[in-house]
Amino acid sequence: MIEQQINLYQDRFREKMIWFSAVQVLAGLALLVVVGGIWSYLLHAELSAVEQANRDIRVQRDRLTADLASANAELARLLEDDSVEREIAGTAKQVNARKQVLNFVEANRFGSGDGFSGYLVALSRLHVDDIWLNRVSLGQDYVRIEGSSLRADSVPAYFDSFGSEEVFVGNRFDLFRVSRPADSEWKVDFEIATRGEDDG
Repeated sequence: MIEQQINLYQDRFREKMIWFSAVQVLAGLALLVVVGGIWSYLLHAELSAVEQANRDIRVQRDRLTADLASANAELARLLEDDSVEREIAGTAKQVNARKQVLNFVEANRFGSGDGFSGYLVALSRLHVDDIWLNRVSLGQDYVRIEGSSLRADSVPAYFDSFGSEEVFVGNRFDLFRVSRPADSEWKVDFEIATRGEDDG
């Protein structure tokens, strides 16, 4: 009978612990693939959203640039158009002329106030848009009025309004002239006068 002693405490006889089985490794790999796919999908979706937002911003920027260019063109056109300044200047002249007439009346520069002031008061009450007076000459039997207007068709309406002032009733105006100066085509000059001798 053969007897052999076996040392059961050798490393080859000890139970070995397996940390991960093949199934667990495959499951882990599958999980990584799924997580990676989800993460890739999310990144792609976010990238698409950012690209769309970028396109929208570019469209809005181009629209704003076009609007700004249009606004600049309109501003340049308005700056080149000096009709508003001319109208303001004409209105200022008209107001200034009326103030001068009223100042003459208030200061009673024509004596007792019963002489020429009646004409000046009447002139100060007459109002037609776009007309201002440049010169008023008054004598004992003489009235001469010089002025300007932004529109030629306003001049007849201005003279028609003389009939509403008693001081002009009965006066015969023998001179009536309307002209457009070559150096200022934006206005017309007019002159009206009665027969008599200019003392001024």
